[in-house]
Amino acid sequence: PSSSTVVAVFSELVDRNIRVNAITLGPADKAATRQALNRFSTTWYLLNGLALRRLGETAVVVNLAKLLASDEAAWITGSTFRVDGDNTLLPG
Repeated sequence: PSSSTVVAVFSELVDRNIRVNAITLGPADKAATRQALNRFSTTWYLLNGLALRRLGETAVVVNLAKLLASDEAAWITGSTFRVDGDNTLLPG
């Protein structure tokens, strides 16, 4: 979801003390992703388009989701977290 969507939903729920955040994902190191990359021989191009030069790990996303759902993140709301290897750092 876009940041504006998160803020809109947050605005609707803030009076009920409901926190709203979003996690956007990049390519993860899953069997289906690897199969597609190997099938189309695009692994090198994809990884070179990511600042970290590797696929993401689902555990990172799960841990972020757990944190955001916990009381430890009680002050975090209305935010979008990109978990994508930060491919926006690299020139187009």
